[in-house]
Amino acid sequence: MSEPQLALDTERRTYWGMVWRVYGSRRLNWRATSWAILLIFIAVFVRSIASSHPYTVIIDGQREWPLFSNLTRVDWIVLSWGFIAATYVYFFRRIGKRNVELEEKRASRTIALLVAMLVGAILSTTIYLTRTDYLDSRDYHAMHNAGQLQTPIFPPLRWGYRDQEPLELDRTFEFPSTRHWLGTDGNGRDALSRLLWSVRIVLAIGLISQVIALFIGIIYGSLMGYFVGKVDMIGMRFVEIVESIPTLFLLITFIALYGRNIYMLMVILGLTGWTGTTRFVRAEFLKIRNLDYVTAAKATGMPLSRILFRHMLPNGLTPVIVAFTFGVAGMVSSESVLSFLGIGVEPPTASWGSMLNEAGNPAETFRWWLAIAPGLMIFLTVFAYNIIGEGLRDAIDPQLNKTQ
Repeated sequence: MSEPQLALDTERRTYWGMVWRVYGSRRLNWRATSWAILLIFIAVFVRSIASSHPYTVIIDGQREWPLFSNLTRVDWIVLSWGFIAATYVYFFRRIGKRNVELEEKRASRTIALLVAMLVGAILSTTIYLTRTDYLDSRDYHAMHNAGQLQTPIFPPLRWGYRDQEPLELDRTFEFPSTRHWLGTDGNGRDALSRLLWSVRIVLAIGLISQVIALFIGIIYGSLMGYFVGKVDMIGMRFVEIVESIPTLFLLITFIALYGRNIYMLMVILGLTGWTGTTRFVRAEFLKIRNLDYVTAAKATGMPLSRILFRHMLPNGLTPVIVAFTFGVAGMVSSESVLSFLGIGVEPPTASWGSMLNEAGNPAETFRWWLAIAPGLMIFLTVFAYNIIGEGLRDAIDPQLNKTQ
């Protein structure tokens, strides 16, 4: 057996190698993972899939690239993170093929992850501070119908989330047709394009709010689980206070005072959703704080930060990974409920919850063709993340996966 193959087989026999092997043995887990990856792909490239701006076109004898020249700051940030994630996956696999010790591989992967996150944060901040959104007010649908465009190349779906049919045509609440595959809403906007654009909003709120909650919960829970005593008692009382805060009423109050803001929605959901992660991390730290390797690290005079985050935290994150997937599913549900109630994203921004709201009241006028697609997307997304969480939980638990 060659040395690279021997190193690969050794890595597969490690704890996480067995976890991924057990996780991948269930077909349903791979289907849920594929759905989550598909949603991420749509979120990153949705402007190239559904937009009224052509990729390229000749106008008055000049070659233009409207779709790319109209990328907003959010588009650039999302594309940057998508490229960084793809690059990290590439280096993750390259590092796994190296013929080095397993600990060195883990250290290299951790460093690569930290570098990727740092580069992403710097790029996002730079884009947000230096770029300005360019508003192209030209109606390419009307220009194309008038013959003013030469050799245009449009995206597969030639409607953006805010593009409307002309008011004089009265194409509101239109039934599905070849022009609008899922019909139109009350403003004459294409329902399919809004459905796809909603993926970016829903995933952004779900993932970013959960990352905020994860960051706070890990740090707070590790401190509570390590120090115990009075620190733990006082700290957990604060956790109970945060848990008693009604998130819905907090959001309603904020919106009444400052208006709807998607970024503040992410922050509020994150600042009120970290208590569960704290309890998981605290329980793990209470279990491992008296183990031999922690005692040895204390005896050598190792700094507290190194003990907590280098030795204890990697061994206490197992339940947090599972909780993260369930948390994302919960955040997706929360965002959909808030948008359905009219206190989520601000129009004309697309969201699955707001699309359900636009479908109407079943007790009065209910347009079922506008409700089926967003309702199905919410169900499949929440179901997929729950399946991923359950699959990871079963694979991690040795009593369930029967690994020795």
